[in-house]
Amino acid sequence: MKKLILILTAFCFFNSNAQIGYKLKNEKPSSTNIFAEVSMLEVEYFDNNGEFTAENISSYILGLSSTFELNNRFDLIGSFGFSEGFSYNFATSNLALKLSDNFHLFYGAGVYYLDDYRWQPTGSNGNEPSRYDFGMNMGLQLELGQYLGLIMRYNILEEKEEEAIGSMSINGLSFGLILR
Repeated sequence: MKKLILILTAFCFFNSNAQIGYKLKNEKPSSTNIFAEVSMLEVEYFDNNGEFTAENISSYILGLSSTFELNNRFDLIGSFGFSEGFSYNFATSNLALKLSDNFHLFYGAGVYYLDDYRWQPTGSNGNEPSRYDFGMNMGLQLELGQYLGLIMRYNILEEKEEEAIGSMSINGLSFGLILR
């Protein structure tokens, strides 16, 4: 519930700032959106018995994003949100190429906080493990109308390495709706 209140508060803040900027500068304001996605993740981790396990996990994502126009061909899309099913929180920044007025191709990076009970990182060289990780994402965004859009994204939170060194990985494909 706290996460939902935080997202709604941020939405109101971004939305009011965008409208003020429009009135003062008389130019196109940034757009703020709420998005909901269903993600199909491939997660590899070590279970309680110490055995390596690979699982396909469905996750549900709710977030807030803002799009800022950089020029006629590029936008900057910043977003943050949280996930349930496989729990993580994230903040990402994407550079989006405008293929048309309503179609974007984007690529970016972000910070992810993995707080799922199945994700148990191990520290290397005696260091304390961290649940924070940098990841990448890429995808397509299509605006269907003034208030509705579609998004498809591929997320790489942790790349697959070697099982022998205790490496865990998580990546997946997500599909969702964007509400303005």
